[in-house]
Amino acid sequence: MAAVDELTILWAQWDPADYLQEIGNMYEAETGIKVTVVQEPWESFLTLFNSEMAAQGTSYDMVVGDSQWLGANATRGNYIELTDFMNENNLTDSVTPATLQYYGEYEPGSGTYWAYPTEGDANGWAYRKDLFEDPEEMAAFEAEYGYPLAPPETMEQLMDIAKFFTRPDEGLYGAAIYTQTNYDALVMGFQNMLFSFGADWSDENFNPEGVINSPEAVAALEFYGELYACCQPPGMSNAFFAEVNDAMISGQAAMGMNYYAFFPALSNPEVNPYADVTGYFINPAGPGGEQFAALGGQGISVISHID
Repeated sequence: MAAVDELTILWAQWDPADYLQEIGNMYEAETGIKVTVVQEPWESFLTLFNSEMAAQGTSYDMVVGDSQWLGANATRGNYIELTDFMNENNLTDSVTPATLQYYGEYEPGSGTYWAYPTEGDANGWAYRKDLFEDPEEMAAFEAEYGYPLAPPETMEQLMDIAKFFTRPDEGLYGAAIYTQTNYDALVMGFQNMLFSFGADWSDENFNPEGVINSPEAVAALEFYGELYACCQPPGMSNAFFAEVNDAMISGQAAMGMNYYAFFPALSNPEVNPYADVTGYFINPAGPGGEQFAALGGQGISVISHID
């Protein structure tokens, strides 16, 4: 095998890819092997990768792909199996079990790995502390809803607060949520409610019938739809992370759903004029007390078509 003097990694265009490039630069300084992280916008990331795999292209040595790509690319021969490599180098012990299972393993429960967890993430919420802690707002909210205004602990409270702060005449809306259909943003946003309402996509045998259309799943979808209809800022019918952050930065939203990887922008006063009064809370619990958040993040895979 010829000596490797350069590695090219494909990933989506976002801050974690910049951080990976920094690590690549450190790797180059230590080994002399140049690492280039090619970033593609999220909306065309999957299309570009699929086209490359269909052509059995060699433009990229590795890809940091979404977990839902694992099955297709493993069975189509696009990924190199990494099980022995990861076990022999104790890499399976270097990450949390959830990321190993959901970012790297296929088939589920098989102990066979096609990716190494690279960016672990989950959905959470940002909120405007200056609004929540304003004495007049607190008094008005408690008078209307009968309990103190605070970051919501339940989905019912989330809806109450979103409706309370939705004031179109003031240019203020209760909650900015994911709605983009170009890729998987809408699905990921909905999952926050789906799981917390006690529902799932399928049973343990991966049968969706009677599960994704269960009463709990329907209630979760109706809740998400109501939250969008009542309280989403205008112009956000196809929104993902950038649009949610923009709604918070512009002062349009009292609360915003997003992955933790995107929250640093909200804590940066050079970007967000409300940085000093922005707080964060975890995804609230559903009607039965179950509390989950949509898992995000990706694993890095080695492409089989490389020379």
